[in-house]
Amino acid sequence: MNKKINKKSGSNGGVQSVEIGTGVLLAVMSGGGPMSLKSIAEATSLPPAKAHRYLVSLIRSGLVDQDAATGKYDLGPIALQIGLSAILRLNVVRTAVPIVSELREDLGESIMLTVWGDHGPTIVHWEESLMPVTVNARIGSVLPILGTATGHTYLTWLPKEQTQEFVKSEVKRGADLTAKDIEGLIKRTKKHGLGFFEIEDMRSLSSLAAPIFNLENKLIAVITAFGYKGSFDNTPTGANAKVLKKAAGQISAKMGFSGDMP
Repeated sequence: MNKKINKKSGSNGGVQSVEIGTGVLLAVMSGGGPMSLKSIAEATSLPPAKAHRYLVSLIRSGLVDQDAATGKYDLGPIALQIGLSAILRLNVVRTAVPIVSELREDLGESIMLTVWGDHGPTIVHWEESLMPVTVNARIGSVLPILGTATGHTYLTWLPKEQTQEFVKSEVKRGADLTAKDIEGLIKRTKKHGLGFFEIEDMRSLSSLAAPIFNLENKLIAVITAFGYKGSFDNTPTGANAKVLKKAAGQISAKMGFSGDMP
């Protein structure tokens, strides 16, 4: 974050310390991950000692968290709750929830709704199936780009500049995909109009994800259906895929989208 902290209050009656503290919080938010005190001080044009005092207060309030091992700073639980609350107030969430609930009844499987947040695909609503599926995710969790059907959907229909840093980060952390592999899965997802993926581990989950568009034909959310491999059909031309696409089309239409769904 290159925006510098304004040392003077921009309006009468303002509280300068709050404005400076907000600037420090914004610097942490814009860092893209854990930040050192030096980086935060540089981003806010504050002396390190002064930046540290504000960080201490932000930690006490739960807006910032500090890693005990590295000493670096990141968003705290209260900041994440505020961000999630703001997301939940988006019209697309209110519009989608009734349709997602109906979709769960139609498929009999777990359904989740995600939007694109500061750290990637973020779960904002969850409909559990009658036979709960064990997954390491909950409302507020951020999903991988390269290792989920949801992520593939965002990767395919979001502008590349929005996803490329997340892709680089996941490859750096061990995602075993080449640039050619990634282009291949984008072409495959675009061809079928949805993402599909299987997790090959002890859970063996299968999933399908469909894009939701707005009036400007931009991707604004993704709905994902998933279940255990063998009982959940995640083929891109199967019955589950058709029902999921229909639901995504209904939500998109309510958001003003008038084009042809993928």
